[in-house]
Amino acid sequence: MHLTTTDRPPTVRADLAVHLAGHHEAHAVLIAHTILLTMPSVRVRLAHPQPAYEAYKAWTSLADRTDRVFSGTMSGTVPEPEGVMSGHLRLDRPVPPAVVETLPAKLSPTRAPQLRVSVGGLLIVATDKAAFTSQLNLWTVAYRHAARRWTNLPSVEELAAGALPRFDDIAVPVLAKAAA
Repeated sequence: MHLTTTDRPPTVRADLAVHLAGHHEAHAVLIAHTILLTMPSVRVRLAHPQPAYEAYKAWTSLADRTDRVFSGTMSGTVPEPEGVMSGHLRLDRPVPPAVVETLPAKLSPTRAPQLRVSVGGLLIVATDKAAFTSQLNLWTVAYRHAARRWTNLPSVEELAAGALPRFDDIAVPVLAKAAA
């Protein structure tokens, strides 16, 4: 689902939110039958293939909009936290479809344009093209790992050709439950 916000931005409900500006370190690794993603202040463990698919679809759907959204923006802004915080989120079951939002600077709470992707309780806000690119790369690698881990997911190339994943009969492995 994609929303282009022209009025006040909607109230965001998330278990964990991160605002990102500029290029940042982000990694996805296959470990203990799950995919572990790390980015500034956030660790996400994927123990089910469907959240990986939803996030990958969301980030790739934004690729053709980044130039327009961030036109004239050299670097984004991240609100100052009241303290250093970090969080961990585990996605081990199907989630609702990802929500993708674009906010122009005039409607953004930080007065910087934003791309927002919300999937399974995780909200990621990219405030410039470099942050978007880092997240697109992260979720592409995560999806590639997921497609190797769960045979019901088509490869990135097969997705581009129109293949669809199957999510029936997916069970979370016992090892994945213990790796949380």
